[in-house]
Amino acid sequence: MDGIDEIDVQFEETDTLCRAGLRLYDSLHDESDPYWLTAMILEASRIKDRLDLLHRLNSGDEDLWFHLAPTRGDGDVLEIKIDSGLQEARQLAAVLRQMLTEIRRHKDVESEPDNDDDLAGI
Repeated sequence: MDGIDEIDVQFEETDTLCRAGLRLYDSLHDESDPYWLTAMILEASRIKDRLDLLHRLNSGDEDLWFHLAPTRGDGDVLEIKIDSGLQEARQLAAVLRQMLTEIRRHKDVESEPDNDDDLAGI
């Protein structure tokens, strides 16, 4: 077994989603969706999970506010990393809003009747 192609791994893209992201995915995804739309829905669901994590951070969850990391080049020295959660949350919320609008627009277009079909009203 030398190559990665020989490994039979069963992995669902939604396995990495948390509860809220999975709920969003389930509410938007249809089996008939084209792959590009499924990928967009999956990414929107990941963003939802990130926003929930950032909400916990911005709400004062002290375990998420900062973490210690080894300094580059010197494993004996630690530096404090403080996350900029508010700015990231604003940016992600804007991206999620745009993605959901785009997803809804494509789903609405798919559900419209074909006006070029002469037999559509029969």
